[in-house]
Amino acid sequence: MGLNINRSLLVEDNAIIAMDCEEMLTELGAESVITCSSVEEALNYLSNNTVDFAILDVNLGTETSEAVAKYLAETDTPFLFATGHEETKLSESFPHAPVVQKPYSAASIEEAFESLNPN
Repeated sequence: MGLNINRSLLVEDNAIIAMDCEEMLTELGAESVITCSSVEEALNYLSNNTVDFAILDVNLGTETSEAVAKYLAETDTPFLFATGHEETKLSESFPHAPVVQKPYSAASIEEAFESLNPN
């Protein structure tokens, strides 16, 4: 896999899903996974740190991860969206970001990685 995921950010408000995804990212080669459960927490983290890759849950309670996606796009940080819904309007604003459907697996995440870095 060519995509660098050493320092990964996971924005997920469901603790069980977050724990599962952290494990998947570690299995796929992440050295560290930072988990944030809200947009504010993620943006605060990103204001002082860089990451190589991010997985963004689309719906975070009463908010969406759009602001985090904008920040990552502006800093050329690859990311993907995760959602339990059939479609997400965010994919229209960020057509380069793959969308994985929940429940996702390490294989579906890896497939999304490959679409981000087809080399």
